[in-house]
Amino acid sequence: MQTRTSQRIPLLSTSVPGLDQILGGGFPAHSIYLIQGLAGSGKTTLACQIAFQHAQQGKKVLILTLIAETHGKMLNHLSNFSFFDENLVGEHIQFIGAYSDLLKGGLRELLKSIATTLAEQRPDIMVIDGFRTVRETRPSDVALSEFMLSLNSLVSTMQCTTFLLSPTEGNLPDSENTLVDGLIELSQFESGMQLIREIKVFKLRGSKHLLGRHVFEVGEDGVAIYPRLEAVSSVSVAMPSASRERLGFGIPGWDQLTNGGVAKGSTTALLGNPGVGKTLMGLHFIRAGLQRGEHCLIAGFYESPQRLLEKARGVGIELAPYFDNGTLQIIWHPPLEVLVDSLAHGILRNVSERKVSRLLIDGIDGLRQLILHEGRSHSFLAALVNELRVRNVTTFFTQELPYFGNGPSQTEVASSMLFENIILLRYVDVSGMNLRQIGVLKLRENGYDAANHVLHISDYGMSIDEPVPAAAVPARQP
Repeated sequence: MQTRTSQRIPLLSTSVPGLDQILGGGFPAHSIYLIQGLAGSGKTTLACQIAFQHAQQGKKVLILTLIAETHGKMLNHLSNFSFFDENLVGEHIQFIGAYSDLLKGGLRELLKSIATTLAEQRPDIMVIDGFRTVRETRPSDVALSEFMLSLNSLVSTMQCTTFLLSPTEGNLPDSENTLVDGLIELSQFESGMQLIREIKVFKLRGSKHLLGRHVFEVGEDGVAIYPRLEAVSSVSVAMPSASRERLGFGIPGWDQLTNGGVAKGSTTALLGNPGVGKTLMGLHFIRAGLQRGEHCLIAGFYESPQRLLEKARGVGIELAPYFDNGTLQIIWHPPLEVLVDSLAHGILRNVSERKVSRLLIDGIDGLRQLILHEGRSHSFLAALVNELRVRNVTTFFTQELPYFGNGPSQTEVASSMLFENIILLRYVDVSGMNLRQIGVLKLRENGYDAANHVLHISDYGMSIDEPVPAAAVPARQP
C-alpha cells in the first residue's frame, strides 16, 4: 500500500528585518501576494528591497510597472537606500512597462504580455507595481476573476513568486483580494501630532503568521519591522525558570530587610516620590552585578549616560570603568518619538547578545509614554516582563509617584501584578524633618521585614537603618 507524503512548500526569506518573523518564516514560494496601502505607505520600497536583496543572491527579478512613473524616476528614488545596487539593474533586475499593453488590449493583452515576459526572462520573483490600474480599467468581476486565476496558474507553473502592489486599504471582497495567496497591508496610525507606520497580515496561506498590527520604519537601509512584543511573546514556547539564589547588592541593612535580597531572574518595581533615591538604589543593584563579573544594562529616558555615571560617582558608586570596558551599557532615549517596539527589541537583543544578567529600566513612566495605542500599556509590559524572565534577567523598574498621597495609586496597584517584588520609597515627616523611608510591599518566595525603615543617602551611597518612628506621617512637599 502506497502512503501519501506531503511536501512542505518552500519559504521565500525576505531578508527584511522583522518581516520573516511576522510571516512565520517567509512567504510560501511560487504564489501571488497583494501588498496594499495608500500613497506613501512604503509598498514600492518594501517590494524593491526584497527584490534587490534576492538579486544580490544571484536570482532574477522582474519589476513590471502599470503606472505612468518612468523607470528612471523610480530608480532615482530607490538609489537613496543602501540595498540599491545599480550594477544589478539590467542583469539580475529587469524593469519593464506594461501600461500600454493594458490600455491597448485590456486584461487579455496584459496576461499575454506577462506570459511572454515570464517565458523569456524566467524570473524567480516578479513585482507588478500599480496593480490598482487593472481595477480602474473597469473589467467585469468575472473577467477580473478569470484574469487572477490565470495569473495564479501562470506564476505557479513558472515557479515565480509574485507581488502585486495596490494603493488601496481594507480587506475587501474584490477578486484581487480573495484570489491571492496572501494579503499584506501597510498603513499609518496617527496619535496627536505623531504618525507611525504599521503593517498587518490579513491572510497568508500555508503559513502561521503573527496576527495584528506591527510597527515599522523606513530609513536609509529601507524597511525595518518590529513585531509587536505581545504577539511574539504569545507564541514563545520558552518558560521562565525559577531560582532559589538570592541577590543582595551592597546596601547596608538591605540583606537583613529582605532576608538575603531578591530572587535571581525576578522583576522588582521601585516606587517612590521624586528625589527619594529610586535611581540610586537601582545603580547599587547594577554595581553589585558588575563587581561579580556580570554583564549589565541600563535603559533610561531622562538622564544621559554621562549624567547618570556622574550621578553615581557623586555617591561613591564608580561605574565609569565598567562602562568604558563594555561590561555596562546604557541605552538612553528621551520619551519622544521613539517606537516602543523598536526599543523593546533593542533591549532584548542586547540582553541576548551580551548575556546580560541585570537590567535597570529607569523610568517605567517614560516607557508608557511611548505606547501610543490606548489600552496597550499593560499587555506590552506583561510581554516585556515575560521575555526578561525567560532570559533569566534580574530586572529593576523605577516608577515615580506623586509628591502627595500615602501610597501607590490604583494604576500602580493594577500594575503590581507584573512584578514579583515591590519596594516603596517615600518621604515621611518625623518631628518636622523629611526623612526617606523604605518598605517592602511584596517579596515573593522570601520572608522579609514588613516594617518601614529609615533610608540614608550620603557621599558613600545608601544605607538602611532603624524602623521609622510610629509617629511619622507622609511628608507633604510643594
